[in-house]
Amino acid sequence: MKVKYKDGSIYGPGLTDFPYQEGDYVTIVVRYWTSKEEDDLYYHGHITQLEDERVGFWAVLDDDPDQEEFFHFGDLEAVFDGDKIPFLGGWTKRQQKNNTL
Repeated sequence: MKVKYKDGSIYGPGLTDFPYQEGDYVTIVVRYWTSKEEDDLYYHGHITQLEDERVGFWAVLDDDPDQEEFFHFGDLEAVFDGDKIPFLGGWTKRQQKNNTL
């Protein structure tokens, strides 16, 4: 699946591959690389449903496992593996706590 992230993303401006599917654990970057004065904002969670028509996906986030949230690709800067976090124009591995992510 090809997706277009929001303007200013390091993964833009054109279409990029979206290799994830339902059940995958991902990091969802809402605001990091394009943010100058706002706090960074990213989440970790499992994709529950991809929506071609709405151009996005639903995910259950670690912060609130009882609720699903919809993410539109055009509002995101990136989505990548859930064991990573954004760092200095790329990503780095998350630190593990008690042998879990």
